[in-house]
Amino acid sequence: MAIIESSITINTPIEKVFEFITNIENQKKLSPYISGIEAPSPLQVGSRYTVKTTTAGRTFESVNEVVALEPNKKFSIKTLAKPPASDVTNTYLLSDEGGGTKLTVQMDTVVMAMGMEAMVTNQLKAAQDTGLAAIKKALEG
Repeated sequence: MAIIESSITINTPIEKVFEFITNIENQKKLSPYISGIEAPSPLQVGSRYTVKTTTAGRTFESVNEVVALEPNKKFSIKTLAKPPASDVTNTYLLSDEGGGTKLTVQMDTVVMAMGMEAMVTNQLKAAQDTGLAAIKKALEG
């Protein structure tokens, strides 16, 4: 397993950041590839939801499960992979930064790319950085 981590400071109160990241519909605002989301309301630990993405004209579905939900502190989502792939867990950690919020995302995954682990890990970290920047932009304007 590999833990890939990125952080960003957002000039928005922690409550608003938590509210934004736990509103699953906001994922559509952050990715042009997401074409649909089917999620129960309200979310709670154990809730499962489906994300539909469209890439190169093909539609894919992934099932996600909420595995941690601690208001204004932690939100974890496990993407349930179809074999032979492995599940991936993304955990969002929030901490107060003097009226703003430090948002850290940790991806717990198996990187199976013989001889290319460093390249794949760097690509996943770059994707995390891009995602965090999109959250910051959405919240700060």
